[in-house]
Amino acid sequence: MDHKDIIGMSFRFIYADESCLIEILSTDSFRWSRTAGKNTGQSDSEQYVFSSLADDMFMLTWIEADGPGLSNVLELTDNTLIADANIGRDVFTNSGKLAVTQ
Repeated sequence: MDHKDIIGMSFRFIYADESCLIEILSTDSFRWSRTAGKNTGQSDSEQYVFSSLADDMFMLTWIEADGPGLSNVLELTDNTLIADANIGRDVFTNSGKLAVTQ
């Protein structure tokens, strides 16, 4: 997948206890909004890095303003999502489902 293919697209990240809407604004920025779970309604814009992994798989990596670092692998063929994250020195994986909304 080419980086420019995702500009203007929106993705819903659906986890067991929360979901977020990710709107790709440009080649280096996106906006996220928490749509369900703790802190519903919270949102911000972030700078990100794109890495193509396969034809229908890519990774988005960013650091949020309040500190968490995230690397999200989006698999468009089977709509899966794997997020590796760190908060401080705690590292964890959060798997979920992916919905392409645009």
